Amino acid sequence: MALETTAMTMVAKPLVEKLVEKLIAPAINNFVNSCKSRYNEDLIPKAEHFEEYILRTYDKYSIINTLVLKNAQLKLKDIYVAQTLIKEIRYNDQKEVTAKIDQLPVELIKEYKKILIKDTAGMGKSTITRRMFIDIIDKSLADVGIPIYIELNRLSKDHNIITEIQEGLNSLSKEFDKKLLLNLIQKGGFIFFLDGYDEISIADRISVTKDIQSFISKAGKDNYYILTSRPEDGLTTFGDFQAFKIKALTEEEAFELLGKYDTTPDKENSNKIIEKLKSGDYDSIYEYLENPLLVSLLFAAYDYKPTIPLKKHLFYRQVYEAFFETHDLTKGIEAHQKRSGLDVDDFSRILRYIGFACLRKIGVKFDKDTILKEIEEAKGYCANLNFQRTDFFSDLLTSVPLFCKDGNEYKWVHKSLMEYFAARFIAEDAKDKQDQILKSIYNSESATKYINLLDLYYDIDNNGFAKNIELPLLKDYIRFYDEKFFESSKIYKSFIEERIGNMFAYTQIYIDTIKGNSGVKEAKEQLKKRLGNPRFVNVSRLKDIYIGLCYQPQRAILSILLERKNELFARSFSFHRIIRKSDFDMMYNMIYKMEPKIIDVHTGEEDRIIYENINILLDHSDGWYLNYNMCCREVEKIEKQIEKNNDSSLLEGI
Repeated sequence: MALETTAMTMVAKPLVEKLVEKLIAPAINNFVNSCKSRYNEDLIPKAEHFEEYILRTYDKYSIINTLVLKNAQLKLKDIYVAQTLIKEIRYNDQKEVTAKIDQLPVELIKEYKKILIKDTAGMGKSTITRRMFIDIIDKSLADVGIPIYIELNRLSKDHNIITEIQEGLNSLSKEFDKKLLLNLIQKGGFIFFLDGYDEISIADRISVTKDIQSFISKAGKDNYYILTSRPEDGLTTFGDFQAFKIKALTEEEAFELLGKYDTTPDKENSNKIIEKLKSGDYDSIYEYLENPLLVSLLFAAYDYKPTIPLKKHLFYRQVYEAFFETHDLTKGIEAHQKRSGLDVDDFSRILRYIGFACLRKIGVKFDKDTILKEIEEAKGYCANLNFQRTDFFSDLLTSVPLFCKDGNEYKWVHKSLMEYFAARFIAEDAKDKQDQILKSIYNSESATKYINLLDLYYDIDNNGFAKNIELPLLKDYIRFYDEKFFESSKIYKSFIEERIGNMFAYTQIYIDTIKGNSGVKEAKEQLKKRLGNPRFVNVSRLKDIYIGLCYQPQRAILSILLERKNELFARSFSFHRIIRKSDFDMMYNMIYKMEPKIIDVHTGEEDRIIYENINILLDHSDGWYLNYNMCCREVEKIEKQIEKNNDSSLLEGI
């Protein structure tokens, strides 16, 4: 392992030296010349500080630890399949923007300056940003900026972003002066990669978000920022970032990725998987091929047992068993003996407790003392298991490597594994607390945080999901519909139902006409003031009309139902419709005169065209909304199933 790292350093050093010569040294020299009279020359930063930092970071992110090959380290560029970013657009008059990330998208970064890469678990957000980072060094891209990579899960209320940057730039022998660092950043010429907003601990989320926002606002206009996250309510505070999604892998790209993981002669394993997938017997899991993480899990699962699991949570279970039972099948190495002495089932029991503890209070990253304490608590929770907590921790780093070391801390190799074990804990171990936990998740203001967990839970315990997540959501919608629906001789019933469906996702919708060059950020502040500064608010713009949306966090669960039970939804007539200029002018004049400017189900009902165009403005889910009649039938079905599960006759004869 040390030899591999040394070899990588030897490759990286010339690249970093070129970057220093082209970009960093001139920037430092300009800064030095401007501040010599103000600072002791010994304190003025030298290019070597950045050279050491970039060399260390290049080494770190050029290597990727894959879930597939356990402890094997591969070069990121050898395993990487170029993915495509797609600009999020709300209205048809916005142009589609895409960028294939086979290199740093220089033009895209320069155009938008602040980019948010937002997508679901396993879509490759961190991999993409790391690929960008190393491309800056590989190509000495002097016209972009000095790259600084920040893993946001390292930030807390006691450890801010400036401290993190400073510590990264410190060498073993010399500390980088904080005041000089701030001045240097303010002068511009940096590109900051802010990776993993969703991995900031919930306890610190508000303070860390304020710290990041303050840093960006004070860091000057001549820097670039790339922020990554799963969809989170807190992202609405970054309204001046342009959001991008990651395009799903094509079948060809997924098969290419399978081949890159395969170290068998002539790609024997990947070819067998591809052959099976093409047989037509596995069409139900083709959607998993769109996600890089699930492609890797598919390979790992098949590598362990030559079958293809048909459900997502079975991927995770088979991968866990592969980690536990084998060390590295591709090298013919026998299973490592577990220092804890636990078998595969008992080891999983402890992991389930730890996964849930990390989900609710610790986060994906932690120090050694914290995780040892949780292992001890898990031991007390799981009766009749006898092992040493240090042995279990050692197993998690070596023979069952689901944890990895990250500097002075430790973390799960992937957040989705933590969520898988947490979901299993709720389903299998929580017992009488199960309903209470799920209801708390449903009612949580941070419900979006649990979407991947709930998606896994849907398959693990469908009855529990239906009872505690789906049923209350559908009942909420039915009550909302009954309260809002009205008869009209002017507006089609389908348009009214569409309006109700679009409004269901929000506590309040505010619409305004703001002239001038205020932009989305200023409009957002104005709308927040008028709405009483709600916690979750987002603002979109169509020409001079601004739409402020106050989110209902638990409504994010709709995304799971849309994917799993599409029959509960109807498609809007206004989807992909374009608002004509004459209609827009008429609507603009109507909104301009409205006071207060709160949208409700009746807004625009005097004119069918205006009513429909407002529906277009409010569309937030690709034209899908809940179908009232189908929801009523589904509620009846779930309640009958609950009644059947509670049937006391099951106890007869026992």
